[in-house]
Amino acid sequence: MSRKRGLGKGLAELIPAAGPLKDGEKILDLRIAQIDANPFQPRREFDQEELNELRASIRSQGLLQPVTVREGDNGRYQLVTGERRLRACRDLGHTSIQAIVRDFSDRQLQELSLVENLIRADLNEIEVAEALENLQNRYAYTTSQLAEVIGKSRPAVSNTLRLLELSDKVKQLVRDSRISAGHGRSILSFPGEQREEIAETCAREGWSVRELERRAAEAANRQPIRRPRKKLVVKPSEPSRLKQAESRLMEHLGTRVRLSEQAGNGSINISYHGDEDLERLLSILLSDTDPL
Repeated sequence: MSRKRGLGKGLAELIPAAGPLKDGEKILDLRIAQIDANPFQPRREFDQEELNELRASIRSQGLLQPVTVREGDNGRYQLVTGERRLRACRDLGHTSIQAIVRDFSDRQLQELSLVENLIRADLNEIEVAEALENLQNRYAYTTSQLAEVIGKSRPAVSNTLRLLELSDKVKQLVRDSRISAGHGRSILSFPGEQREEIAETCAREGWSVRELERRAAEAANRQPIRRPRKKLVVKPSEPSRLKQAESRLMEHLGTRVRLSEQAGNGSINISYHGDEDLERLLSILLSDTDPL
């Protein structure tokens, strides 16, 4: 596998590639029964069609790329990369498998497990969010450090983590690809008690993210305003322009946004829910500036 652009902390070099072994590496024929699962595997679901294709390939051509393991205790090994290959070989009745043995710390293993799956597009957005949160909790990573690990921007990481604010029922809709992560972020713009119903309707009716954003903006505009407002003087084309701007901001920030304009001047109202959400928004809004 060639080096992937954008990975931080030397993780591209940690991902095994075809070619000569590096210093400290060795390749062995290991009994499959000796290999334990990767405890940091972020993926919870495996595509059965892909596994069937991999089994057929191994049956006809053999295993083209060894799995990667690290040494464990009592003569056992721990899987680092290649879980689908290991599963396929086990399903075919193989008792042994070729494996590259390398040294990995727990931190390297956890980071690599996430990055490898991201590169191969094997994770849904909820699995990515859970893996990022696990790294954050285990090693006290900041959002910036997580962004460096996976080669993404801080706003992208913040928006991914925010999906964990969804209820289990809504998260499962994202896992099952009935709604997208973009839908999930837009659903967070609605009050908590409405989110599951909105998500189910969105999945059933096939709403686009833009349609969901439009409905979120309409719901926000229906809320009563307690302070008196001066009459707005706008051109006929302005409401559409402001709505489009609101939708773009809501998608980028993952929260409810409302724009108002009067006599050439305007204001932006951004909703947040608690200190953590405020910090998330600050991270997005100040991503190109020095920290406060």
